[in-house]
Amino acid sequence: MALQKTTPHKIILVDAGPKESAAIGAGLGIAPNGANALSFIDADDILTKRGCMSHGVQMGRGDAGRLLIKELTSETYSKNWGYGNHGISRQVLVGGLRELAEKRNVDMRFNMRLTAVEEKDQVVTARFKDGTTLDADLLIGCDGIHSVVRSYVVGDVAKPRYAGVSTVQGLSNLSAEDEAAAGLNHSLNFWLGHGVMFGTYPADQEGSWSWFCAFISEDPKGGESDWAKDNSLAVLTKLASEKTAGWESPVPSTVIPRSYRAYPVGLYDRDPMNVWHKGRVVLCGDSAHPTTPFGGQGSQMAAESAILLARLLGANEPSDELFQKYVQLRRPRTDAVTINARNGMGAVFGITSWRLSFILEYLRDGFLYMLGPSFFRSGMRGLFAYNVTTTSLD
Repeated sequence: MALQKTTPHKIILVDAGPKESAAIGAGLGIAPNGANALSFIDADDILTKRGCMSHGVQMGRGDAGRLLIKELTSETYSKNWGYGNHGISRQVLVGGLRELAEKRNVDMRFNMRLTAVEEKDQVVTARFKDGTTLDADLLIGCDGIHSVVRSYVVGDVAKPRYAGVSTVQGLSNLSAEDEAAAGLNHSLNFWLGHGVMFGTYPADQEGSWSWFCAFISEDPKGGESDWAKDNSLAVLTKLASEKTAGWESPVPSTVIPRSYRAYPVGLYDRDPMNVWHKGRVVLCGDSAHPTTPFGGQGSQMAAESAILLARLLGANEPSDELFQKYVQLRRPRTDAVTINARNGMGAVFGITSWRLSFILEYLRDGFLYMLGPSFFRSGMRGLFAYNVTTTSLD
């Protein structure tokens, strides 16, 4: 839709999945920078009307029931950057975007799984599993961390890097009484244990809360983890409850039993890379800069890259110079998000492998208590202040 806004070209949006938004995944946290990206295509209403703004951030030791950070952020964020932190169901956001694209007569085609990309005589050909092909002047690959387009652009089929941590992610229905009893305060909640992290936030204005339980695990994609073999709601919520068993914080024991959806999700990323395009084929989103969700910026980085690329293509025809400018403008930001996510995960999960891990956790908790509030007040050290709709293209 951003390309439809900035260029006169015919746009074809191809999706490997079905037309209906599947009930898959849990929620997404969208920070002010992500909301500003959505505003470029007038899609921020999906977030503000169908999602829910968090009042603030709470973070503490779940096992000890000790609060380390409690910061009200909604007013500050809205005043400084136009939006607060919002939560929304992934299914609701995707469905809303598809509805909007349909109203704007975007040519959307579904159940078409890409298998190969070819270029010849200034024409890009996309080949699909069902035997069909599409020819185009430009192909933008937004096909995720296991991207076929990435393999064409960089010439390898290397697997993503497993981060050593997996999650159970879910959605729960909570009453106002449940929320009050758990002390959730209509906020982003992050609670730490020894090698475990539990988080939850409101996903709509009718009592849905998105949650995750992250823990150290073997790679579930490699078949090394028995826990990922049964994806039933009962088994996954039981696992999440076991990981947080005995905690003093009432948050997990309130949220997990009220789940109506849960999924196992391993966490992966890739090392930042220099090359994002080849000829008339260019990468965007997780195909170019996949990151773990630690910090909650994966979807925001994808939206920003899409908007920036659309703005560049609105001012110039596709060329090597344009795509190099795109990479030059995006890489410092996306690289930093990937590396910071790795470092953040190391601070939560990595130190458990040290002999003196409990001492290191104590020091980490002291750091969070002293500096955490200012970190969140600043919008994660200015990360939220970036506005892709107005940033310079020079």
